[in-house]
Amino acid sequence: MKTKNISINSIALVLLFTCCLTSCDDFLDVKPKSQIESTELFGSEAGFKDALNGVYIKLTSSSLYGQELKYGTLDILGKLYYSVGSGNYSYINSGSYNNSGAAGIGNAIWSNAYNAIASLNALMAEMENADPKMFAQDNYNVIKGEALGLRAFLHFDLLRLFAPSYLVGPDEPAIPYVTEYTYTVTPSSTVSQILEKVIAELEQAASLLKTSDPIATGRAITSDDDDGYLLDRVFHFNYYAAVAALAEAYLWKNDYTNAARCANEVINSGKFSWTPVDNIATNEADRDRTFIPEQIFALQIDNLDDYVLGRVYGTMQYNVTFKFYSTGLTTMFPTATNATDWRRTYFFSNENCGGSYYYTSTKLWQEGMTTSKVKRMPMFRLPEMYLILAECDVPHSAQYVEEVSNHRGNNIKITSTDEGALNDAITMEYVREFMHEGKLFFRYKRINSPQMFTGYYFRKANYNTANYVLPLPNEEKQFGNRE
Repeated sequence: MKTKNISINSIALVLLFTCCLTSCDDFLDVKPKSQIESTELFGSEAGFKDALNGVYIKLTSSSLYGQELKYGTLDILGKLYYSVGSGNYSYINSGSYNNSGAAGIGNAIWSNAYNAIASLNALMAEMENADPKMFAQDNYNVIKGEALGLRAFLHFDLLRLFAPSYLVGPDEPAIPYVTEYTYTVTPSSTVSQILEKVIAELEQAASLLKTSDPIATGRAITSDDDDGYLLDRVFHFNYYAAVAALAEAYLWKNDYTNAARCANEVINSGKFSWTPVDNIATNEADRDRTFIPEQIFALQIDNLDDYVLGRVYGTMQYNVTFKFYSTGLTTMFPTATNATDWRRTYFFSNENCGGSYYYTSTKLWQEGMTTSKVKRMPMFRLPEMYLILAECDVPHSAQYVEEVSNHRGNNIKITSTDEGALNDAITMEYVREFMHEGKLFFRYKRINSPQMFTGYYFRKANYNTANYVLPLPNEEKQFGNRE
């Protein structure tokens, strides 16, 4: 087997474009056995849009942002839950990543992410040969910018999971950065090299989108002149999504100047606003659980109800898997500072939790909700930009944390200047604010924290920092010569 010069992402290149498109029947009329000729698919602007829509659908799978890279594996790695049930998730929770079930989840994340990357590579290869005249107005740059941005962001998430942090090992081997639709094995790059490629492609994407994306240019879009593709830019990797991703990437590199520059650009754009309490303190069906006015980029996940049911919320026939304990919630939302925090008031329930002291977050509740409030998975939101600034602008760190907390019903004033206390304050806002959004683990890993908040009381506990790195799939190590 070792003589075969092929890797998982190479195998994906053989299968991906047809496999991905067969799952996208809402967008494509697929021929029998998925034998799609590129000249047919990419013979018009609509074909490129359809192909890109196919990638977005792939991202919504349960192995990616429909579950594992949000409230599933990532939040379990961040020790957010008191209980994760038995089986594969319990192995992930304990750091037993080589258990076959846990490894299977990691393998699925890896292969599905590289499948999506391969689709993007095929699309971009065709764009290089396409006649720009077939695209209306600035749509060539919009589509190319989105594809570049998504490719960079997917590599970034793979880097953050399967390689050491930049702080710990910038020169350590990391992952392959695949930019061509080819059968050739792509060699691994170092952490630093991958991060540089991520930043370079995100900057290129931002440059393309800044002068073409309607969210940045103000170009008027109607369903008549663009078939509705560009109407709601929040559901696409838009210009400000590229800038927000750059803020994360620069922060991962400890480049605080550029991270702050990008975070400030998003904040100062005026495109995103704090969610008013009236959108929350309303009846259950109309509650804006995912903070829609703050969403910079979100995915529409049609199967979200199926994914979350029994995991983060339940009905009478379900007990939820991912649970909080009442004592831990008291630590998350201490009476002295967060007694009026409406994230605690409106986003937790002890229904169907297997006991009165168990709770679940209702942030992703879908059942019975108003249509406009469901099927949304935030990828970037406004408060993250403030918490990035809290790390980049240390003299004003407290005020950025206060900005987030006070827009959630609190009236706190942080007076401590102790670095450890401020770090804890930032971390706890990640806990409270990004529940089910997968941000907490990356916060811990980026600073190589030797402790995590966890357990019955949700207090600090020692953490084995070796567990910050998920192992590469065995097939990738064997066939990709990455042992």
